[in-house]
Amino acid sequence: MAMSQGLSLGAPSKDVARERLKILLVHDRAEANRGLLEKLKKDLIGVVARYGEVEAEKAEVRIARVDCQSVVLARIPVRSLRRIT
Repeated sequence: MAMSQGLSLGAPSKDVARERLKILLVHDRAEANRGLLEKLKKDLIGVVARYGEVEAEKAEVRIARVDCQSVVLARIPVRSLRRIT
C-alpha cells in the first residue's frame, strides 16, 4: 500500500494506523453507498454528454479522501466537444 502524501517513511505507527483507518472508512462508505455512486456516475456522464460525445463504458467515478475531505473523482473520456454558439 502506498503511503499517503501526509506521512513520511519515518512516521509514528499511530499516524500510519490513523491514516489507514481513514482510508478504510472512506472505502466502507463508498461500498455502503454503491447505489448512490452508480447514480452519481450516471448523472455525471449525462451532464458531460450534453456538451460532447463521451465513452460512457470507460467512465470511472470514485470517492477519495484528500486533505481531510471526501472528494468525488470522475474520469469520463470525451471523444469530442460540441460547439456552443
